[in-house]
Amino acid sequence: MTLADEATLIEQARADPAAFGILYDRYVGRIYAYALRQTADVAAAEDITATTFEKALRHIRRFRRPEAGLAPWLYRIAHNEIIQRARRERFTVAWGEEDLPESGPRHSGDGRPPEATLLAQERRHDLLAALRRLNDADQDVLTLRLLEGLPAADVAVVLGCSRDNVYVRLHRALGRLRQQLEQLAATEAKPS
Repeated sequence: MTLADEATLIEQARADPAAFGILYDRYVGRIYAYALRQTADVAAAEDITATTFEKALRHIRRFRRPEAGLAPWLYRIAHNEIIQRARRERFTVAWGEEDLPESGPRHSGDGRPPEATLLAQERRHDLLAALRRLNDADQDVLTLRLLEGLPAADVAVVLGCSRDNVYVRLHRALGRLRQQLEQLAATEAKPS
């Protein structure tokens, strides 16, 4: 579906809420996956997804940038819902192992030696541990840009900042992630 097709559907949804169903079908999986990554809670992710689409449908008439697509707006709504939920429930956003792109199979049935598979799993574990040590703002920019694969312009809309600021925040977050990985490596290298 092109952005022009999506803009047409948005216009139709403004007049007829039933037309919103196609947009819902297109984005529900992505928004749910994002909410699940951020909360690590299936029930919370389902609630956030439902609330996101309910608010989007309720406010579709006020949506002002149909030419840019619906994704940044939906992610922004979901992002705000996640923040509100965290404030209400006072839980911390946790990264789960399912959040990271696969660095390779988790078993050695691919022809690689078991040592290579074990090493990949250890690196994955270290990366998750380093990510968990980052603040929420760093986790947000890394999740949206690298894990969700959103373009910088869309991340800017979600986070309410400029595209250039997204690049700065991403650069800084990656630097802090690198520091955390180095600290973990140093800790593991020390004899007990």
